[in-house]
Amino acid sequence: MDQLGLNYLAKFDPTNESSSKNYICYLLPYWMKDICKLPEESFNKLSLANVFVMLYYFIQDDIMDASKGEHVSKLPLANLFYVQFLSIYRALFPSNSPFWDYYDTYILEWSKSVTNEQQSDYFHEDKFQIAKKASPVKNASTGALLLANQADLIPVVTIAVEQTLVTLQMLDDWSDWEEDIEDGSYNCLLAAIRKQLQLSAGDVLTPEMVKQQLYVHDFFIDYGKTADTHHEHLLSLFVGMDQLLAFHDSLVQNIHRLAHEVKERRATLVSGGFYYFLSNSDRF
Repeated sequence: MDQLGLNYLAKFDPTNESSSKNYICYLLPYWMKDICKLPEESFNKLSLANVFVMLYYFIQDDIMDASKGEHVSKLPLANLFYVQFLSIYRALFPSNSPFWDYYDTYILEWSKSVTNEQQSDYFHEDKFQIAKKASPVKNASTGALLLANQADLIPVVTIAVEQTLVTLQMLDDWSDWEEDIEDGSYNCLLAAIRKQLQLSAGDVLTPEMVKQQLYVHDFFIDYGKTADTHHEHLLSLFVGMDQLLAFHDSLVQNIHRLAHEVKERRATLVSGGFYYFLSNSDRF
């Protein structure tokens, strides 16, 4: 199992340029330094536990999304990850700690969110349900606050983390929309376009319809405005987590950058094919 585990972990290694980058998972415990005073080792342990939490739930997602059981061999590995993060939490929190109530709550939130995703339109009905697909990441922020005897901050920090997770999912769904439209997975961008086109549940959204909205009608600009409202909400919380705010701002700016790139490319194409060739060729 060691090589299987190392290979799986390598897919999420942030030092690997081609890996998936899950910065909020690795860094959320350290962002808590803005409002928590704890020994460095506590932040390290919470971050390490979060890595194993992430790997465990990613395997659950892989198995739920797989159509031919291709990830079944990872089940034993998932349980080894589970043992690792549980052992870290046990060392940090005694059995009577309120941490374990939150731990159970986050598992329930995750279960409900992933189970009901296909029957609901989270992006328009309850955006925070999108964040609850990653609820176990909140073990880190809640755990840090409990260790620092700052449990009173858990509600507002939870809202801040969840708001950030929603915007993060919005950006991820831009990258994944073609795959998601093919396999029928819920996608924030696709849900927003369906609403824009006033499609009913039985109407089919095609890739051509999506591209028309994105590349002709500048739908991504409206998508960016939604992300702006998220940032305004985050600022209004006055949570004091400057690093989390900076991360969220980078997500919002990335969405705006993508919208700008779409408009720039269209303008270049309108200018003519040869001009487009010149502007995209490394040979000139």
